[in-house]
Amino acid sequence: MTINWLALAEVAGVTFGATVVLVVLMALAARLLAGSYEDDGSSRGTAAVVERSVGMAILGVMVLIVLFGIYLLVPYFR
Repeated sequence: MTINWLALAEVAGVTFGATVVLVVLMALAARLLAGSYEDDGSSRGTAAVVERSVGMAILGVMVLIVLFGIYLLVPYFR
């Protein structure tokens, strides 16, 4: 039995890349959602609405990426 090291390295690289993308998206979404409020809990107006909307959109994209990954892993869904 032989191991295809190139395929193993490819899978590891894609896994690492996907993890980095998800972490960066999560950090960006958390920054946008947290930054849309003042220290006393009040909203900052129109800019806050845009920041919250973009933050929620990024979280939605993350959910779609995770669901697509689950779809690829579970043979029952294909």
